[in-house]
Amino acid sequence: MGAMGFSARFVKLSDGERLPMLVDRAGLPHWHATLFITTQIRNASKAPNTMLAALSAVRSLLGWADSYAIDLEKRFSSRHFLTESEIESLRAYFGSRDIQHELNGGKVARFPRRMESARAAPMLADDRVSSATLYNRMTYAANYLEWLAVRIVEREARHVDGETLERIKAMAYSIRRRRPNKPARSLLAARRGLSEEAQQRLLDLIRPDSPHNPFEPEVRQRNQLIVHLLYDLGVRAGELLALKVTDFNFEQNEVVVARRHGDANDPRTNQPVVKTMDRRLPLTNSLAAEVSHYVITERRRLHAARRHSFLLVTHQSGPFQGQPLSMKGLNKIFATIRESEPELLARLSPHVLRHTACDRFSALMDTNRVRVPEEEKMRSYLMGWKEGSGTAAVYTRRHTANKAREASLQLQQLRHRKKEGDNG
Repeated sequence: MGAMGFSARFVKLSDGERLPMLVDRAGLPHWHATLFITTQIRNASKAPNTMLAALSAVRSLLGWADSYAIDLEKRFSSRHFLTESEIESLRAYFGSRDIQHELNGGKVARFPRRMESARAAPMLADDRVSSATLYNRMTYAANYLEWLAVRIVEREARHVDGETLERIKAMAYSIRRRRPNKPARSLLAARRGLSEEAQQRLLDLIRPDSPHNPFEPEVRQRNQLIVHLLYDLGVRAGELLALKVTDFNFEQNEVVVARRHGDANDPRTNQPVVKTMDRRLPLTNSLAAEVSHYVITERRRLHAARRHSFLLVTHQSGPFQGQPLSMKGLNKIFATIRESEPELLARLSPHVLRHTACDRFSALMDTNRVRVPEEEKMRSYLMGWKEGSGTAAVYTRRHTANKAREASLQLQQLRHRKKEGDNG
């Protein structure tokens, strides 16, 4: 079956583990893709989303092979590996945004087989993927093809001789050397927290009694709670969706952000999880009361919500009502907010609120004159990072930029004062 008959999706195993697979329309997995993901990536303790990214690249590779009627298994069994011109066309194919359209049954213009024309294809395309996306696709494709070629040759001959192994490695190297350079991250384009004006507008907008609130009355309390938890605690989107009612201690006013990878009680196939470190976070009386009020009033009204302990649930009527809120549902909430206030909140996302929480923390530490080493330790704990990981710098760009701006202005003012003194 061609790649257009397969789709990449998460499968929930009996023990609760989520494993991405490439499955056909009947739900049967692609044998070699599944074996590759399991033995080469899952067994290397990579996260499920990393496995899914690799599997998506393999699916794109199979789509390219289908478009040129290349049977990879037959080619490798006869020890005929990809040629330079084929690798060039693979790179051009991977660079197209139309891959997903083709894999879903659409048609795209086929890239030329000849090497010279294939090299020109990226310059002729109007809509190309980012360098990072192309880099990842080429990396996973090289890894898969090298693994597959060795496996097929071993299956046919029970042994891979040195010359054949060198040719296989040369094919993989040829793919890897065609990867684009990873672009340096632009500080100007980097993700930052919201400005103070945007923060205030967001908090006003999501008040249940706001005349500009874009949501239906039955979800306003839940959506305000979502924003407040992200804004005040700085948790990740997956950590937010993984919170359970039982994680909250309303006597001590605190919440545990716990790792539960492979939770068999989570009905979501794509399970939201805590990415790094467990931690216990304090809650203000106000935020604790807000959580308690939502649980006792809005959440309790949904019959299906009584069957599980996840805090945030779907309120929309239908088969998913009362089920744990999905990442897709959370993203839809933020899309609605962005559309209602495009001028100030066009960049809003759960992760931008995490950056915002870090900026607010930095400002508080400056006000309290906390020493930098102590500040970094506290920030790492609150955000769930390992001490000394260096991740904190990524999340304090706005605060750092503001401090640098203030310092630059002070330097300029010193020059003006010196000039005025000299003239006096």
